[in-house]
Amino acid sequence: MNFNTLDLNLLVVFDAVMRTRSVTLAGERLGLSQPSTSNALQRLRGVFDDPLFVRTPKGMEPSALALELEGPIRQAL
Repeated sequence: MNFNTLDLNLLVVFDAVMRTRSVTLAGERLGLSQPSTSNALQRLRGVFDDPLFVRTPKGMEPSALALELEGPIRQAL
């Protein structure tokens, strides 16, 4: 992964989805539409080569990698 080309705004989206467990609520919190937030999440999945969040009846459940990244990303933000 080349961090020089990583859009750091994607990390803000990651954190919002992690906190809300919802793409829609994360978008609302960030002032983004649901499709924009979903697109950002898709880009993050490509960067990390991991689903990061899986849709369940209880909301977006983080993958093992997402749980691992939560602390460092939150600290960086």
